[in-house]
Amino acid sequence: MALASCALLPPLGSRRMAEDVSSLKGKAPEKWSVLPSLPERESTGWLADFNSPKLQSLVSRAIQANPDLKAAAARVRQARAQTMEAGAALFPAVAGSFNAARSQTPADQRFSGLAFINNRFRLPLNVSWEADFWGRVADERRAAKAGAQAAEESYHAARLSLAASTVNAAITLAEARSQANLAAQDLRTRRVQLAILEKQLDRGLDPERAALDLSLSRADLARAESAFQQSRASADQAARALETLLGGYPAGTEPGLDTLPALKRNVPAGLPSEMLLRRPDIRAAERRLAAALGTESAAKKAFLPSFRMTGDYGRTTQFLDTLLTPETAFWSIAGSTTQSFFQGGRVLAAARAARARYDELLHAYEAGALTAFREVETALAAEQFLNDQAAALSRAASEAETAERLALGQYERGLTPALTLLDARQRAFDARSALLAIQARSLRNRADLHLALGGEF
Repeated sequence: MALASCALLPPLGSRRMAEDVSSLKGKAPEKWSVLPSLPERESTGWLADFNSPKLQSLVSRAIQANPDLKAAAARVRQARAQTMEAGAALFPAVAGSFNAARSQTPADQRFSGLAFINNRFRLPLNVSWEADFWGRVADERRAAKAGAQAAEESYHAARLSLAASTVNAAITLAEARSQANLAAQDLRTRRVQLAILEKQLDRGLDPERAALDLSLSRADLARAESAFQQSRASADQAARALETLLGGYPAGTEPGLDTLPALKRNVPAGLPSEMLLRRPDIRAAERRLAAALGTESAAKKAFLPSFRMTGDYGRTTQFLDTLLTPETAFWSIAGSTTQSFFQGGRVLAAARAARARYDELLHAYEAGALTAFREVETALAAEQFLNDQAAALSRAASEAETAERLALGQYERGLTPALTLLDARQRAFDARSALLAIQARSLRNRADLHLALGGEF
């Protein structure tokens, strides 16, 4: 047991891993380079930023019922069990058994004409233990524990990703239904306009102009009908996508949100880059790297000799009623040392493969960190761009609606052709539709920002 205290030492290469991880921090800025000029606000949780209890309810339903998240939780349980299995080798193995045998010796081997029948009952307790003198088993346990921690972080990453995906899907559904309502309203307006033109043609008022206006209005109505059907299809697809995330059958009947939610606050200025350290996927990558280091250390220590102790204690007798008496006791104890000399390069290949696995995960960790920085920088920059774009589209929609009202008044007084009215109406519809789209995109970008940051601000 004293020799096994060497197992408390860190695995081989621990200093190298610390230097490798530290070198990656040099690529991270102290603060994000693209930040909106906004006052710092107190964080209240990223789901609360959307100010929608119904949206929070949808996310809760998804977390409880999504099958992919349940699979991730099962992987965590598997990893924990594997950690326990790997650590079991640090302790002695104790096994008990009971054996009963009956045999007969031929008569010509003892007394002529007399066969001998022998009974033997045995109740042994076997103990075996490999002294982890070099810490190889401890390294394997560290690797399994780090793998379990990586699985837990991956579960948290899947949970966060599912929440963001549910938010995005719910917003997409709300946008699609709003677009469908807008298209239906536009369709009703165009049908009323067409009916007015048909009456004018029936009354014979300027037949040539009425016929031209009627053809233009019918073409515009057909285009509006196409846009309406397209928006209905988009809403149907969005509803089925949300239902799948919620773990239900994609029937397309999920009500979702009534309207697009409104964000309660802006992004606080001066977010530190250290916030990425809490991102579960980055933490999982670091834990996988630690697991690879433990596996590499154990593979290198396989070159060293192993020390094993075994012992037996029990009772053996010819008569079952005396099996537990002190006179029938037996015991033995033994120790052995094993050193491998030649295995065809198997141990060396395992060590090299473990080092290559470590290098692979180190580069994956680096790539994951750079990807995380890119996602955050992109979402932060898009936050400001989308806000400016939404403000411009809001002004455009207001002006387009004013132009539509003016064109309608001039058309009714005969001062402008129907083409001008139809063009103004189409511009107003496009502006309102674009404003809805950019508002939804801004909400989805906020969810993506929280996902990139690993949670709330």
